[in-house]
Amino acid sequence: MSVTEVLHELSHWKPQDRQELVRKVMELDEEGLTPEELKLAETRLEAHRKDPASALAPDEVLARLRKLIAQ
Repeated sequence: MSVTEVLHELSHWKPQDRQELVRKVMELDEEGLTPEELKLAETRLEAHRKDPASALAPDEVLARLRKLIAQ
């Protein structure tokens, strides 16, 4: 299955199922996040908690991903 096909299928999944998939994929990375990556993720999560309206809609995220993959 191509990345494009996977992204298309994921658009039909419930958000909690997509989040579980992301967690499982991250577990495949034996090294995990570096301390810098972890700090960045924590910083971004805190910013989101302070202003949830600043988050991108799922359709916008998918559109940006598709554009990046197409390059």
